[in-house]
Amino acid sequence: MVNFFILGIILALIGGIANNSGALLQKYAINKIPIPEREKGFYKKLFKNPYWVIGLILIIGASGALISLAQVYIGGALIPGLMAVGMIVLTIGAVKLLGEKLKPLEYFGILLMIVGIVLIGLSALEITDEDMVNLTDPKFVIRLAIYSVVFLILWITSRQLGKRLEKGKTVFLALGASFPFALANAWMQPCIFLLRDFFKGNFTALSIILFIVSIIIVAVVNILGIAHLQDAFKHGDASKIYPIGQIPQQIAPILLYYGIYLKNSPLTYSIYILLAGILIILVAGFLLGRKQGQLELIGAESEPDQITDKLSE
Repeated sequence: MVNFFILGIILALIGGIANNSGALLQKYAINKIPIPEREKGFYKKLFKNPYWVIGLILIIGASGALISLAQVYIGGALIPGLMAVGMIVLTIGAVKLLGEKLKPLEYFGILLMIVGIVLIGLSALEITDEDMVNLTDPKFVIRLAIYSVVFLILWITSRQLGKRLEKGKTVFLALGASFPFALANAWMQPCIFLLRDFFKGNFTALSIILFIVSIIIVAVVNILGIAHLQDAFKHGDASKIYPIGQIPQQIAPILLYYGIYLKNSPLTYSIYILLAGILIILVAGFLLGRKQGQLELIGAESEPDQITDKLSE
């Protein structure tokens, strides 16, 4: 018999690898654009770059499909932590592109990341179909709406600060690019559940409205999130953007599980295991971010075909 919880974890891990592999290709494509040329026609230049387009396909197509399936089996509380495995891919990708070897501190970062991801899985904070009955409860809808409004305000505020400030620009741009993905994660599972219910003929006026709202939110925030991530890449170093962007995405599942679904811990120490895993992942992110930051060095001075040669070694 298939263990759907384990299957969901595997799908989330592979989805994280696909997502960050796509981000690696997109960051490389952006590095190829000289800084003085990044303002005018920025997105038009990106769409003409095959590496950026392949990265987009990996993020939206491969990762999107895998994470949607993972949402069906384990819900949104575990997914951000499990997807952090992709940062290992980013680090190894940076090493391949730079032609260097990992340093002891970076090996330690990879080990920490693995430990953190294992702890996230062991916390067992699963959100199942049984929990989706809350969708018919107006109080649940209000809690989800409050969560969404707060994250929307934080998203807009951090992005505006990132655009206006000189000092701390990268920090706020990274945060501004991460909040939309935290929003999408919260709305993805209700969207999928409501869609399945609709095809089964089980729906009400409230569920139809909620489904329309959820599909609009998921689509819009994902598109804007990807666009804002490119903007963050344009102005900031990967070594800061990735780890800082993990902060809202790793904290949000706690609010989702305990604050929106009002679930109790499945194990006595689930919350402590989860918090330990999140803290370890964040520390690992900053350790691995040091190598990712060196991606800035392989921008305009690298020939377009060098990425293919080095990745194939």
